[in-house]
Amino acid sequence: MVIHIILNSHLDPVWLWKREQGIDEVLNTARTACDLLDLYPEIHLTRGEAWFYETVESLDPALFDRIRKHISAGRWHIVGGWYIQPDCNLASPENYLRQGEYSKRYFREKFGVEVKTGYNVDSFGHGANLPDFQRATGLENYIMMRPASHEMELPGEVFEWESQHGATVTVGRIPLGTYCTNINSLEENLARVVAESNPALGHAMFFVGLGDHGGGPVHGEIEFLRRHLNYAKDVELRFSHPDAFFEAVRKSGAVLPRFRGELQHHAIGCYSAVSRIKRELRRTEEMLCQAEHFSCRHMDAVPSDTENLLRDAWKKVLFAAFHDILPGSSIRSAYEEIYEDLGAARSNARNIIVTGTRRLNAALQPDPCQRLIFDNTAEAGFEGLVEFEPWLGYRWIPDAAVKSFVLLDEQGRQIPYQQLHSEAAGEMILRLAIRLEIPAGGRRILRVVETAAAECTGDVIVDGPRLANRYLEVECTEKGVSALRRDGVEYLETPLQAIIAEEKSDTWSHGLNSYETSESTLFRGDGIWHPWEEGALFAARFTDQRADDNTLRWTTTISGQARGVTLRLRLNVREPHHLVKLLIKPAFPVTAREDGCPGGTVPRRLNGEEYPVFNTVLLKGEAAALAIVSRDLFSADVQPDGTLRLTLLRTPCYAHHDPYQLPAEHNFPVTDLGEHEYEITLLPLLPGETTPIAAEVIRQSRPVFYSETTRGMKRRN
Repeated sequence: MVIHIILNSHLDPVWLWKREQGIDEVLNTARTACDLLDLYPEIHLTRGEAWFYETVESLDPALFDRIRKHISAGRWHIVGGWYIQPDCNLASPENYLRQGEYSKRYFREKFGVEVKTGYNVDSFGHGANLPDFQRATGLENYIMMRPASHEMELPGEVFEWESQHGATVTVGRIPLGTYCTNINSLEENLARVVAESNPALGHAMFFVGLGDHGGGPVHGEIEFLRRHLNYAKDVELRFSHPDAFFEAVRKSGAVLPRFRGELQHHAIGCYSAVSRIKRELRRTEEMLCQAEHFSCRHMDAVPSDTENLLRDAWKKVLFAAFHDILPGSSIRSAYEEIYEDLGAARSNARNIIVTGTRRLNAALQPDPCQRLIFDNTAEAGFEGLVEFEPWLGYRWIPDAAVKSFVLLDEQGRQIPYQQLHSEAAGEMILRLAIRLEIPAGGRRILRVVETAAAECTGDVIVDGPRLANRYLEVECTEKGVSALRRDGVEYLETPLQAIIAEEKSDTWSHGLNSYETSESTLFRGDGIWHPWEEGALFAARFTDQRADDNTLRWTTTISGQARGVTLRLRLNVREPHHLVKLLIKPAFPVTAREDGCPGGTVPRRLNGEEYPVFNTVLLKGEAAALAIVSRDLFSADVQPDGTLRLTLLRTPCYAHHDPYQLPAEHNFPVTDLGEHEYEITLLPLLPGETTPIAAEVIRQSRPVFYSETTRGMKRRN
């Protein structure tokens, strides 16, 4: 048996400290590693994350040169191949691909190295399609730790992991559930690794070195290992590195078991903790994708430094996906600069689109009519309702005045529009809704002609408690959203409900796979739904509910030709240590569940366990299916009876880690108190029907950009 000694130093650039402290530890850790390599010529050191190397290169070029020499000598080994060690459940596919794309280029240019082994030793679970992204970025092997052996049984500690699409990587799970040691636990941990190693494999890893706040192996550990290289009969200790371990496993001829699916659970609380960081990251990823698609189609229109702007913005996003940032497990003060970074990234992306669209507008021929312009910057076609606020002057007289113009499309056909309430609390600003189809990367240009408009026509019907279009109908009664029908078939067994329950687990929800809510409070109201928008293209009603001091406003909306009904929720939570869930029970027997995950979907059991979700949850029956689409939600469970329970938020303290017990009275900051808004669409489907799901994801995540021009118009007195 060969025990491969992996000398390493796990470093969290942000966790119980802010990034500036993480930067200090990068320099200290890099210096310590170089000193150890200089002192002990037989050892090897393992280090990942391009951000680590970029930081050293920027702040201490001499130290960076020492690292480069040790890498050239074959003793400092780069693993990971990604920018940082991200959360592996909730970031977008584009995020994971760029983690590898940017880092692969960096490691090749700076060190001439092609990284082969992925390395996310501290991430809180791993999505089912992660091998797709690893293989796409040149990785063949993967080292992970969580879930540990006591959290999830796997067919082996070394196995072939296959994605839902067939991509495979060779995985080694870190023994003992720890990537770090200290001098006092070294001998005991080593003995356990030797005892638990698979003799048929002939090779095992043993990770040595301080972690979390940097550091690395200490002299006493190295000296002990040097003295015990011949550890026991038929047991050799070998200073090694991950690439060497995987190569030895392949040469051994051992047939590795194969596993297909996701690696869960660890820290289910991190699927929902600090919801703001999750929403901000998702919106920033989406905005950058839109800016990229737009700039590829209109390179001559975007700013000359667009490539640099996008690269810098993506690096901010990649860092924000770190496994103690995106999961919500860091201290509150650490998030402030992360929010600033994400805001700057979105600003860069938006500026690219705004600049490019206005340059395209400036190149249009003059026209005596004002033109309203809609750009679809997404990679897929858009079809649906667009809400926008054209500037046609102040409209002091409601309704009558706004009917003094028509909108004409490119062929001179009249486009029906509906006036909506503006964002401003008044009637001075005009807000309209129209229905458009725009191809991927395309634009629509409408002309404003001042003349009497025909009555707006569409297929939205408002009839008492019923809102409907040609595809579906929804009823809003004193019980809430109580019915959802397609072709006369009911899709809801019970009205939609929201509950709040006391939930006192730590930030990570250590030790839990599900949330107990038997003692919960139902949000209730007076049952009155107030009309807000009522027209042929769009209708909306709202009602208010309360649970103790916590409030929830429901706005139910339906638009013409939409395949689903959309809920816009405004939740205000005032109680620490609580959990809020939205309950949806289909009217049909649920036989299967399929959740969105980065890069596709994953089937899951109806067992009440909490799972991370990415944009969608699909509940399947033999004769019907119900899809829930939201870019604002990241966590859910499905009960054995088919009830979906979407987690809206949790309110633990920031970075509260078991076994610390909170005192009865404390002043620690609490996550997610205050107001939050959600957009959730329910799509009643037939078995096997998926097109409406993809279209709704695009509608929510890739909104149309609006602009206008008056070039060619003559000013009137």
